[in-house]
Amino acid sequence: MTEEIYKKIWELSPQVQSSESYSQLVKLTKELIELYTLQGRLDIDPFHPTRERKLSLPFEKINHELKNRTCVVTGGLGCVGSALVNELLKFDIKRIIIIDKKEISSYTNSPSDKVMHLVCDIRNFQLVQKIFNEHRPDFVFHTAAQRDPGYAESHICDTVTTNILGTLHIIKACEQAGTVKQCVFSSTGKASKYLTEEIYAGTKKICEHILDAYSKESRIKYAMVRFTHILDNSLMNEELKTASQKDEYLAVHSPGKYVTAQNVKEAAYLMLNALIYSEHNQCNFLLVRYLEWPVESLEVALYYIKQSGRNIPVIFKGNPFGYKEKFFRGQMDWSNPSELNLLINVYEQKFRRYNADEDIIISHICSTDKGLLEKVLSQIETVKGEAETKEYLIEALKKIAKESLKNVDKKDTVNILNWGLQPKFLEMEKATISDYGPIIPFMFESLEGSEYYKEAENLILQK
Repeated sequence: MTEEIYKKIWELSPQVQSSESYSQLVKLTKELIELYTLQGRLDIDPFHPTRERKLSLPFEKINHELKNRTCVVTGGLGCVGSALVNELLKFDIKRIIIIDKKEISSYTNSPSDKVMHLVCDIRNFQLVQKIFNEHRPDFVFHTAAQRDPGYAESHICDTVTTNILGTLHIIKACEQAGTVKQCVFSSTGKASKYLTEEIYAGTKKICEHILDAYSKESRIKYAMVRFTHILDNSLMNEELKTASQKDEYLAVHSPGKYVTAQNVKEAAYLMLNALIYSEHNQCNFLLVRYLEWPVESLEVALYYIKQSGRNIPVIFKGNPFGYKEKFFRGQMDWSNPSELNLLINVYEQKFRRYNADEDIIISHICSTDKGLLEKVLSQIETVKGEAETKEYLIEALKKIAKESLKNVDKKDTVNILNWGLQPKFLEMEKATISDYGPIIPFMFESLEGSEYYKEAENLILQK
């Protein structure tokens, strides 16, 4: 029954401005609300477990690291950055230097004489370097980024220069300052994709490789955290909540579109935990282990409509740029279904361990060739224009993915192909092998000459 309702909503959504279509959409939305309510899905806020979830924080150990130290927080006026600043103020730190391109008027935290705000765009290397040389930080938390996947697809140069070159500037400043002991970078679960052609995810993936490469030869300990959807900073959640109170309808991408979320305190705690789970010459990443079951965006929309008491419909608008890649089932390790997590891929599972309280996953990425990475970065620094920048970025990601496959367990590659390309799951996703881009051919080619090549060939041929 729900499939029939979905189909009708898809058909009517383009004509939402028509009074007749609007009335039918209202009726269909009421039916959906009734069905979801019967399933017990609209009794409480779908994100309630996420809001209430807590992460462990070994305060004394972290305080031992931070005592009388100077910290730099890039993007310290943003959602995660400002939450991190508030948490840092609970420790016996000496000073916090906020680097942010926004003016101080945007800063909403309680004032503290330990906090200094400096206006700086991280794309300006000379200014970044000057700040590091003057303030001589001990710890650097890098959260500054262009974080909107949709914006990234239409503002490619801005996203690439901010996320990739800005991160490179921060790392170079760390290396040259001579005082930095640790640097923690905020990444995204989207970077766990084997290969992506989405701009935002792609920039973060390259940043992870930058930190990984520098960590191998540096006296500085580098670490990363992978965030998923930060609820406190959620454009989707806020838009749906606001729209339910004042708009004529709520628009969601599609039914069956799920989001895994975490709260901002978890994000700040992850970055702090990274201080004690960093290692010399190995760039670990941390992520929340227990992320709950993903929440359907349609369920969120229906919950807000029900709460508002208004007779307004939902419509489906399709997936926007930055969200178009199909989910690849081979992304997750199905040999241990009880520990499935979208933020860590099968290759990275090999290195998986837990913190002392076992609520944080610690792992690291599969390295690529540093020479290749340096060549890629030098090319990105010289490209001009949106189209050329996008072309270079995607080609860089392909080269890195292909190179990284030389360093993985080939048995894992066969398992990934098996889990991801089973006909029944392709049918469920309405997908074909080509929908996953060149990563499938890359994986297949990487098995050539191995004992697994024939198995993979049979697997590909039967699809």
